[in-house]
Order: sequence, then structure tokens, then C-alpha cells
Amino acid sequence: MSRTRIIENPHLLPEQTNPDLWAIVDELLLSKEERDIYIMRKNAVVLYFKGNALKNIQAQTGVHPKNLRRLVQRCISISDDGLVWGFRALIPQKKVKSYQLSLTSKKKNPSRKTGEFKLLLETFPTLQELIKDLFLGNHRRTLEPAMKPHHIHKKFIDECRSLGIPLNQYPFNTDHLGFKALQRYLSKLSCLYFGKGKSRYGKDAITKAKHTGEGEQNHPSTLHPYQKVQFDAHRIDGFFIIEVMTPEGDLVPVVLERFWILTLIDVATRAVLGYAISLNKEYSAIDVMHCFRNAVIPHEKVTIAIDGLKYNETGGFPSEVYPSSTAWAVWDVICFDNAKSHLANLVQDRLKHLIGCDINLGPVALPMRRGIIERFFKILEETGFHRLPNTTGSNPHDPRRTDPEEKALKYKMTFDHLKQLIDILISDYNGKPHGGIYHQTPLELLGKRLNAGLLPRQLEEELRKEVLFMQVTKSATIRGSLKSGKKPYIQYQGVEYRSDKLSQSAHLLNTELIIHMNVDDLRTIRTFLPDGSEFDYLTAVGKWSITPHSLQTRKAINSLVRRRLIYLTTWDDPIFIYTEYLRTNATNGKRGAANKFTQVKESAQKRKTVNEPEGQTDALEKAEERNAALAKAREHTQKEQATKEYAEYKDLMKLYKTKL
Repeated sequence: MSRTRIIENPHLLPEQTNPDLWAIVDELLLSKEERDIYIMRKNAVVLYFKGNALKNIQAQTGVHPKNLRRLVQRCISISDDGLVWGFRALIPQKKVKSYQLSLTSKKKNPSRKTGEFKLLLETFPTLQELIKDLFLGNHRRTLEPAMKPHHIHKKFIDECRSLGIPLNQYPFNTDHLGFKALQRYLSKLSCLYFGKGKSRYGKDAITKAKHTGEGEQNHPSTLHPYQKVQFDAHRIDGFFIIEVMTPEGDLVPVVLERFWILTLIDVATRAVLGYAISLNKEYSAIDVMHCFRNAVIPHEKVTIAIDGLKYNETGGFPSEVYPSSTAWAVWDVICFDNAKSHLANLVQDRLKHLIGCDINLGPVALPMRRGIIERFFKILEETGFHRLPNTTGSNPHDPRRTDPEEKALKYKMTFDHLKQLIDILISDYNGKPHGGIYHQTPLELLGKRLNAGLLPRQLEEELRKEVLFMQVTKSATIRGSLKSGKKPYIQYQGVEYRSDKLSQSAHLLNTELIIHMNVDDLRTIRTFLPDGSEFDYLTAVGKWSITPHSLQTRKAINSLVRRRLIYLTTWDDPIFIYTEYLRTNATNGKRGAANKFTQVKESAQKRKTVNEPEGQTDALEKAEERNAALAKAREHTQKEQATKEYAEYKDLMKLYKTKL
């Protein structure tokens, strides 16, 4: 070895020649003998890098120059993790490089096979590729989902034979044909390719490995209320019933399928801002917007009809407890996954143009990224639904699951009971101590932050209309004909929309209007001219303007009409016909009919809308008057027809001299 100082090598990295940048060693974990040796070596190396003479270093520490050069070389070598070994290389008996078998070495023991497996893979790279492909489930080699080690070993031996390896060489000259070495190598592969063996570890494990352990959890804590919120949905673990009236007038209990609860929670305070219940098999974009709407609009308590059930005095929703600061409050960032309902145009448009927040889309099927809301769902289940006799439990083998459908029927646990229970459970959750916020209640912490001046952003006064949360913008062409005398109208989803103003605007025929529609109530639409000026509110013709109905209900009715499963006349209320159709299917036990029946019933029982536009109210009132007048005219016509038929009947009887 050259006597030139090792640190004078120009090819060394700065972190290799600067002991201040090296990883340190906890000396207290070493035994007394090991500690003495380590400290002696460390002092010698430090003096070497300070430029002391080798003889002086030997005199002070007792480390021979030849041994010192070896220690320095160990310290500046690079470890498998890409870092300089540093002081870690000075620990007694520390291995800084893997074993390399030397066939020409005189020290080689023929009876030992240490290093033979590694040498075999280096000599035949195709063997290494084969083992990796089989272990990680590469379909180029095998279709077996997760090949076991002894099956991989059989393929390994077959490949060794095909490569022409003699029987007196490794692995054929061992008792187990290299199986133990292969097992150790597979164990290393599982760590080296962590999260890549989809077939071996499953999709869930792969997803977690790719997306957890880094990123969001290392960001600073969120302190400002409503700065960041998390949204997700959860299947309710329980069955509930509704009572459906048969054509004979009897009430029959029907079990609802399991449904969803959608929730929005504040990250800073853990307070639940709002929720919604979805009766759909898979919740939709409309259900998502229902949750957002309920979180922004001031919350109203549900009327409790269950004996002994009441709200906790310490609980409530933020908009109830702190109305001046959190009523109509909106958030800055929302976190949810890439589910289709979250990516819908309605959701994306309303979050951007109404709420004005940024969207943080996390990976699907990875609840760890939204751990706060997932923990809330677990608390909601364990303190609520899993304690009910109608619970389905957390899995099919849960001992708490004992005939949940029969229990729901036996105790008459209705959908109305569910709505009351959910509102109380969430209200009480906001008023109970939470371990994630140092055992403060979410409402208590929210109050502290608000008093400290951390006030959330509130929706502008002109935007505080409930209808805006469900609004979708489309374009439609004004139809009509001067030749046939058909007055101007707009058609949307198989229904014509008209107004007095539109009927008198024949000059706008074939003009494309911009329409704003509430997908939660399609009885009216608001129209604008191409230059952006408002035109008028249009109302659905006929009985479509009587009962509130959603876009989903309209599409379902149109589908049934096309398939000739239901029939509509001019005088029929389509929602009533559709409800009767669902009622019949529900009483006959058709799957999903009870949920749809309840959903349409809930939508038809339209509550008072917050800040409903006057133009919409006027349009609906005019439509109601027009329908009432048409119904009266029809009744009058039917009476006249009946009177005329009776008179003709009397004349006929007189003709044949029959006594009435």
C-alpha cells in the first residue's frame, strides 16, 4: 500500500473525508471491552483526518499505522444503503462487505459450501432471473399465483441440469441440493423487492407498500379549522326496514339493503361538519354533493321519536354551537380518493366554482391516507351500530351477527330510526374527548381555535343558496315550429320545458340557451341567453312539475317507459306511477326495490329549501295553478260527458218504453 494519505485521493466524496458527516455509534450499547477498542480506533481515525503523523497517532492511541490505514479504508467505504460506513465500521467484529468466495484461496475449505450459491448466480445470470420471476409472480415464467419455495427449488434444479452443471459441482454436491441457500436468498428478495410481488402479497399489501410510510404524515400539523377536511363513505353495518302499503291497504315490513353514510370531517379539530345517507347500491356524485351541502348549510336537529333517545348537551354540530363563525363556512383543501363519484363533473365543478377549494386526490383502497375519518367510522360502528341487535358485524363470521334481518323485522327498526340514531351519534361524537387531540372534545378545540382568531372562510352572501350545491350547467336548443304552430320549448331528459315568456319568443327558435338545473329537483330549470343575460325560469310540462324528483329518478322512469314496464298518460303523475311500481316490486321481494322506493319517497317529501330563488318559486306556483285548472277542466268535461251519456241512455229507454 502506498504511504500517501488515503484522504488525498481526489476521487473521494466530501462525506467520505469529513468525519463530522458520518453516522455516529451509541457507545453505551457496546460491552466494556468492545467500547474500549472502539474508542481507541475512533480517536486514531479522527487524529488521522486532522493530519497528525502516523507515529504520533500510534504513540497516543496504540494503533499501528498499517492497521490504521485498514480502519480508515473501512470507514470511507460505501455501505449497501448508499451511505458512508463512517464510525460504524470501527465497531469490533462489524462486517462492512459481504462474503466473496475465492476458489484460488488456500484457506478454502472443500467441505464447506459458504458462498457457493452466490457464485453460482454470478456465473449463471439466467438462474438469478428465473428465481426472481418465479418468486415475484412474473407471468412470463409461470401462471401460478404464489409459488412456494420448494416448487421454486424444483424449477431451479431443472434449470441447473439444462445448463449442464456437473453432478459433482454445486448445488448437486450438497445434501439438500442448495435448498437452504435458496430459502435464504428468497428471504432477501422479499425485503429487496418490498411491495412488488403482487401475486405473492396481494393487491392490498402492494398498495400499502407503494403509498404509505412517506409523504403526508411528515407534513406539519394542521392547526387552522376548515383548512383541510377529509371525505369518505362507509357501509352501515346493519339492516333496517320500511313499511310498504299493499294495494289491499295492509302495511308490510320490507328489509332495506345495506346503505352508505357519507361524512366530512375537519382535520384540525376532528369535528364532523356534516353527513348524508345514500340508499344507492353505490353512492353517486349527487350523494357526495348532499354531504357537502349539509356540511355548509347550518345544521338543524332531527326530531327524535324514539323513547329514551336524546342529544348529549355537550355535543352538536359546529354550525349549531358556533353559528356566527361556522355557519356557511367552507374549507380550503379536501382530501378523498379517486372514486368515480368523486371525479364526476358535478363534484369537481361545485368544489371549484362554489366552495372554492383545492382537491387532494389520494389513492383508491388506501384508507391509511385518510386515517382521521377512517378512525371516526370505526368509532361510529363500535359505539353505535355494532351494539344494535340488527348489526351485520364487521365480517360474516362476527359473533355479533345473529340473524340481523330477522332482528330488524322483530324490533321494527325503521329507516326513520336510523336517521335519528345517526344524527345523535355524530352529534355526541363531536362532544366527546378525542385521544388524537389530547383528550379534548372536537367542539372544545374548535372553540379555542376560533377564540384565537383562526376563523374559517365563509361562503359569500350571494352564494348562500341551497340550490347552487346541486346545480349543473348544460346547453339546450329552443325548439318549435312556425309552420305547425308549435310554440317554443326546450326538451331535457325526455320532458318539455316551457314558460309564458318563452312561448312569446318565436324569434329565438333554434337559439342555444345555457340552462342551470338542480339535479335534485328537475321541475324547473333556469335559462340564460348566449351573451350571459338571464332569460327565464322554465317549468316541466304536465304532471312532471307536480312532485319533486331527481335526475336519477327521471332517468329511471324513462328507462322503464322505453322497456314498456310502466305506462304514462297526460294525466298521470310520473313519480306516483314509478313509486307504485317500486312499491309492488318491494312487496314482492325484488332486490333493491325497497331502497329505491325509500329514496324516491324521501326526495318527494321535499323540505323547505334554504334561500330558494323567487323566480323558481313563482314558476312552480304558476305550474301548480295551471295543473289545477287543467284538472278542474278535465273533471268538468268528464261530468258533462257523463250527463250526456245518461241523457242518451234515458232517451234509449223511452224509445223501448222501459221504466227506469
